[in-house]
Amino acid sequence: MRSHQSSDKWIGVGLTDIGLVRKLNQDAFSLNDQLQLWVLADGMGGHAGGEVASQIAVHTIPQEFRTRLSSEASLDIHLDRFQAILSQAVETANQSIRNEGAQNERIHGMGTTVVVVAITPTPTGHQAIVAHAGDSRAYLFRNGTLSLWTKDHSLVEERLALNLITPEQVRTHPLRHVVTKALGIDPQAHPTIQAYPLEPSDLILLCSDGLTKMLTDQEIQTIVRGKAPYLESICDKLVTTANRLGGEDNTTVVLIGLNSGGTPVNT
Repeated sequence: MRSHQSSDKWIGVGLTDIGLVRKLNQDAFSLNDQLQLWVLADGMGGHAGGEVASQIAVHTIPQEFRTRLSSEASLDIHLDRFQAILSQAVETANQSIRNEGAQNERIHGMGTTVVVVAITPTPTGHQAIVAHAGDSRAYLFRNGTLSLWTKDHSLVEERLALNLITPEQVRTHPLRHVVTKALGIDPQAHPTIQAYPLEPSDLILLCSDGLTKMLTDQEIQTIVRGKAPYLESICDKLVTTANRLGGEDNTTVVLIGLNSGGTPVNT
């Protein structure tokens, strides 16, 4: 499934694929260039639970974000307030998932990871506000180099921080899929939220762990560098490569770039 929207601001392009092993695609994403908000979710749960949870996340967060923004008295919203609005939108999605699960035993206990990017103008340019829960990631591609913005909420990440395992062991650790934070699991999601200044040539990559299971950060960087600034081409190459290497999970990617002066970010 592919979708993209055009804008004279930052624009997003997304692609999701079921992969070669799973019988159901429990990933989801939403692009809202008008809101300058992009969401990616990777569902967890038996039967269709994960699919339901991820769909709730990618629909509820933009709706709630829009509602809360429109209720602000001033259009000049301070960065701290902007971050609070995004956090509240994620918490609303968390509660919606819990409510849905409580009403339907078949999907009770469902959850989803989530990573969200909202971009807001500042006097000096643009700021990206990143909220995440779980092991779906946000990367920045700047001047040919890929850097990781988010830190996985996962058991192996905690063990790595305590020097109980090495970075080399993370990719093959038997507990590498266990997340320590997600939407739908606890009464409060408590997403991690950070703000980053953007440069006009920056590209932002959101992805589910279906990509990072199959490709190292260095391999992702090589693909993005080779296809930049063509967002759709980057998406296609990342997903195709993940499947070529085994496609062990659903793979979903969202690329965000600035559409300024005819830059071919969306072709």
